[in-house]
This record gives sequence, C-alpha cells and structure tokens, in this order.
Amino acid sequence: MSNLELLDQLRQLSCAEKFQMMQFLIAELAKEEMLKPLDNGAAYRVLSPYDYGDAAQKLMSLLEQEETKENAKC
Repeated sequence: MSNLELLDQLRQLSCAEKFQMMQFLIAELAKEEMLKPLDNGAAYRVLSPYDYGDAAQKLMSLLEQEETKENAKC
C-alpha cells in the first residue's frame, strides 16, 4: 500500500478512530526511541520559577552587570 492510499484511508476514519490511530503511532514511536511513557496515576516533579527569589536576584544582578558594561562602552 502506498502512502497516498494509506492517507486516503486515514481521512475516512471517524474522529475516535483517528485518535486511536494517533495513540498507536505515538506508542510505536516511543518504543522505537526507547522512551518511557508517562503514567497517568503517577506524580511528576515540575520545576517552576515561582518562589525562587534567589534566582530572580541573581538574574537582576547579571542584568545590572550587563547594563554597566554597556554604559562603559559608550
């Protein structure tokens, strides 16, 4: 079957069938790339810039240093 024939058959699928096909393809790609899928019931740590005042202060310090360098060039 050619790609054009496959695409034509995919276009004829219902929305639910297209969704199932996408899930299948994503799972196949993950297996080929040896990626571990996310578990729906698991908790995952997400890094966030909130409540990281030290990082904000460091960024401000770096920006001020850069501004000082730019002013010194003028």
